[in-house]
Amino acid sequence: MHSNTYTLTRHTLAHVQQLSVDPELFTLRFLPQCSMCNCNGMCCREGVYVDLEEKSRILDHSSLILQYMEPNQVREPSQWFDENVQPDPDFPSGFCDGTQVANGGCVFLNSKGLCTLQITAMQEGMSKYALKPFYCFAFPLTLDGGVLTMYEPEFANRPECCSAVPDGTLTILDICWEELEFMLGREGADEFRALFETVCTNKVGK
Repeated sequence: MHSNTYTLTRHTLAHVQQLSVDPELFTLRFLPQCSMCNCNGMCCREGVYVDLEEKSRILDHSSLILQYMEPNQVREPSQWFDENVQPDPDFPSGFCDGTQVANGGCVFLNSKGLCTLQITAMQEGMSKYALKPFYCFAFPLTLDGGVLTMYEPEFANRPECCSAVPDGTLTILDICWEELEFMLGREGADEFRALFETVCTNKVGK
């Protein structure tokens, strides 16, 4: 588990009683050309864990989602999820299930590396957040036992997108501000920024 003494109190994650912050988030650095817009969908290759409410919402919209799926994608909704529900306090319901993997990626990932759930929502005039799972939008940020941290698997070694490098000049604020606002709400993200600046200023002053 991450060892830290930093906490956030103004976030919107109602299911997290005490949100801690991984100190590594203050020290990670990224290349100048790094941008989440350079994503190629590699982070979706292993599927994603979803809250049970998210799962239900996706299944409720299955007929709509099918309209935007490519012919080679799994078109049977009963095969979209692992059906292996696990308890996990990092999810609002306290439980999660995983999306199935097919054709080398999440069942909702199309051949262009785009998420069919997000495509469906945007094409149908919904919010882009309407169907796509929380942790997909939050990536590379995540929660791990109530700790805000960065998920960086070995397969996502892409410095041009979201992988940290030793000699980078950008910070987590530069490349993940949208994700921070999404996860924490505006007040929570502003609180994180203030904490980041305080911690980094203290380190420089030592």
